[in-house]
Amino acid sequence: MRLRVPLRAWVRGLVGIALLALGAASAVRAQGVTRLDADLYRVTYRPPSATYRVLSSSQFDLIYQVGEEEAAQYIQQALEHTLAGTDSLVGLTPGRFRMPVVVDGFSDRSNGFVTPFPFKQEIEAPSIRRDPLVARASSWPALVATHELVHALHGDINVGFGFGDVVRFFAPDAARATNLTAPRGLVEGIAVYRESQFEGDAGRLHAPLFQMKMRAAMLADDPWSLTQMMEPPRYTQPFNRFYIGGAHAFQHWVRRGDTTDTAFFQEAASLHNRVPFLGFGVGLWHGLGDPPDDLERDLHTTLRTRYQSALDRLRPFTERTTIAGRRGHNYRRPYWLSDSTLVTYLHGYDVRAGFYRVNAATGARERIRVQSITEDYTYSLGPDSTTLLASRYVPDPWVPTQDQAEVERIDLQDGSATRLTQGGRVFAPVETRRGAVWAIQNDGSFTQWAVVEAGAASAITQTSRTRFRQLAVSPDGGTTAVLVNVDGTQRVYRASARSERPPRLQPWFGLQDAIIYDLSWGPRGRYLLFAADHTGIANVFAFDTATDRVLQLTNVPFGALEPALSPDRSTLAFVDYQHERHELVRIPFRPDGASIVDPSRVLRGAPSALPIPTRAETDSTVSIAGRSRPYQAWRHLAPRMVVPTVRYDADEADLPDAARFEKLGVGVGLGIAGNDPLQRWMYRGDAYWQDGRLWGEAAVRSGRWRLRPALTVFNTPDTVPATIPTDTGRREARIGFEERGVSLGTRLPVTLQSNVYQSSAVAAVSAQFRQTRFFGATAEALERSGASGLTDWSDRLTLFPQAAWGHRLQQNPRDLVPNQGLILRSFAELDAWTDGASASRAWVTEADLYLPLALRSHTGVRLGAGLLTQNAGAILSLDQFVPRGYENAFLGSGTFLRLGTEITQPLWYVDDGWTLVPVYANALYSYGFAQTLVPLHASGSLRSSIGGGIGLQLRFFYVLDLNLQFGLAYRLEPGDVEGVYR
Repeated sequence: MRLRVPLRAWVRGLVGIALLALGAASAVRAQGVTRLDADLYRVTYRPPSATYRVLSSSQFDLIYQVGEEEAAQYIQQALEHTLAGTDSLVGLTPGRFRMPVVVDGFSDRSNGFVTPFPFKQEIEAPSIRRDPLVARASSWPALVATHELVHALHGDINVGFGFGDVVRFFAPDAARATNLTAPRGLVEGIAVYRESQFEGDAGRLHAPLFQMKMRAAMLADDPWSLTQMMEPPRYTQPFNRFYIGGAHAFQHWVRRGDTTDTAFFQEAASLHNRVPFLGFGVGLWHGLGDPPDDLERDLHTTLRTRYQSALDRLRPFTERTTIAGRRGHNYRRPYWLSDSTLVTYLHGYDVRAGFYRVNAATGARERIRVQSITEDYTYSLGPDSTTLLASRYVPDPWVPTQDQAEVERIDLQDGSATRLTQGGRVFAPVETRRGAVWAIQNDGSFTQWAVVEAGAASAITQTSRTRFRQLAVSPDGGTTAVLVNVDGTQRVYRASARSERPPRLQPWFGLQDAIIYDLSWGPRGRYLLFAADHTGIANVFAFDTATDRVLQLTNVPFGALEPALSPDRSTLAFVDYQHERHELVRIPFRPDGASIVDPSRVLRGAPSALPIPTRAETDSTVSIAGRSRPYQAWRHLAPRMVVPTVRYDADEADLPDAARFEKLGVGVGLGIAGNDPLQRWMYRGDAYWQDGRLWGEAAVRSGRWRLRPALTVFNTPDTVPATIPTDTGRREARIGFEERGVSLGTRLPVTLQSNVYQSSAVAAVSAQFRQTRFFGATAEALERSGASGLTDWSDRLTLFPQAAWGHRLQQNPRDLVPNQGLILRSFAELDAWTDGASASRAWVTEADLYLPLALRSHTGVRLGAGLLTQNAGAILSLDQFVPRGYENAFLGSGTFLRLGTEITQPLWYVDDGWTLVPVYANALYSYGFAQTLVPLHASGSLRSSIGGGIGLQLRFFYVLDLNLQFGLAYRLEPGDVEGVYR
């Protein structure tokens, strides 16, 4: 015990020296430096209308947007209620845990996340639309807060005596980031496991729509490997595979023995905290006692056996005719346009997402409109079947994190779309036979029934703790079926389709211990079709309004969803989930032959169904507001990193020792950085002592305004090569070079379009005033030999404008590069004013045009052009501008035109890797290119090359994405071959 303090101090010192040496090793020919990365802490622009208050408790600073007091209270209660259990699950956290929790309400997409830079939770108040996550939960805040707290405590692990403990001493946020560089499947798996313990059957591990993808994957011919369960896929569905696989793997490991035990995670996380360089596969081996290969075999054997036995008990399955189905294609929510044609939403590997017309007999499809949609795919067909209503997320042009759901009417004949709302924040729209448009509107963490009129949406209900999921108007217009979730119970209510405000909602029916999804009326209004997980697997049912009986129409192995009955009532179409796809299938509609659900399992009317609570006026909002204070960024700007820095001169290997007399020596200093939780302000600074003087650099940035300003001041030394006269002749040496100045810049990103095709732009400009001079013994020697003015200050004002524009870019999930669109980029370095010195000016403009020539094979075709003009060489780095094979070419003053083309062809979507060695391969591809550089002045020479090679996209240590290219370039002018690597 007595050895702990000095041993820890020794390890801190040793690892600190190792870190400094690692940073120093990056320097080549300039002065080496270990410093803070300015990009670790960033600024974020939020809507100017969003104001925040702070409510502090013993362990949380709740920073909530004004207007979201109810959601903030739910989140605070969930955090405090689940903290002890989550802490015992994760373990290994220090006793003094405290973190900010930001609650936003300005976006409709819904999200929750933990970030280490700065360390905080951020939760969006509006409930997510995906049923597997929230269908059985009392509220979105209760579930998401529980989930994100696991990440927070995971990041805060500190077991002492190791790498994490050393880094934490200087930079706690960096230590937290190191902890979270575990496999994403494990990071999310433990969080999903914990969310599934919090509220009865809530959480994804209890959700059949979450489980069905695991069952389908494990029973496939090529089940997921352990690495695939642990790593996010880049090109293979489902793209939340690491959530699904990670959660089920974690649950399996917890239950491996006779008792529930999470000690294996604590053992693995402890080793990772001490020695993160080994990879987490070693940690799992250490915690579970078996190598990863054995863990994978055990997991496969256990789950495949369990799932196969469950399927055998469910047989026989419904015979289904596939209308359209292909690996990677997802057909969602079909509606019949006629007895032979359906409309459906489709997205997938090689198709542009949108609405398609599909032949029910052949599966042939015709695109109606390329269109994005909300994640629940809930849209509706108009009463006359010539239009449909759908919602999509519309981004704010200026606020990158704000997306609001808006309703559009789409004409099925010409594919045109008409926007019906502006700032509506509405989902699942439906049109009545009288022409009224209803929708579901976000209201904090819950929703209300709303009417859309004159471009706006207004709520016509005032309910509490209620989430409206879907509205379905009967064909005769007399009844509206309403799918409602109250405190995690999801059932069907009914209301008159007349425009009553508020509508009178009456409990209609539900299924005991089941979630109902996807309401759809039959053509004559007798049958109300829906999907439900009555047997633990989602299947299609029908509620017979004439007899009040519930009929089970399908029995499928994984999941049947989104039913639709043909106009002649002879055919039932629905979505059938299979591994990596949602197929569009059909069966004959035979209600007389369907099995009847046990009436005791059907919940009818008011006595058995939950009434919808109405909103009551309480003092809860007043209470939280009275205990909170306005958010002030300066209160949260204490340094988050205080780290030692070291600077030194780079060695010149080609100089003898006697020539290196101008070295500045070692510089030692201290760097700091900070950021407030709302990321309105960021600062960093570095001060160090070197060559008998204090030097440094400081920067501050702000996201408080639409134009993100940045200010940097600096006074730094360096040494550069020089030739000096001596008594024994001229020789090479180093000369001290000092630079000081100030830089002021601004950056403005804007989203121009976001609806499958993406258009955006960004403009930035900075101005830097700097003074430079030479100093030291070498400079003085040169001045004595006749070179005057070297030690005098030389002034320069330089502008750095940048701009980029992407126009109608589109990229399908398996495209390595965009399959359509135009990208324009331009950047420059321009001396606006100099004090006697020659002004340097260089400008580069580039254009890349992507052609949609081979969507099915994912072949990327890019035509590129670039224009460079400069009045001297070596102003800008041109490694990526010159043709391949000419990376070391020197371009002097003049104007140069570059033309070229590049073709990229995927060869293998690997999407797999190794568990012990933390390397994950995304895709292997080939590429070919042809480029030429044409000087537009008389003295220049042509440079051209053609060639190709192999590329590999991979992920290293779970977080570092690399794109490695190896190839050969045949240079036409010299007639030789150069190896090219990027």
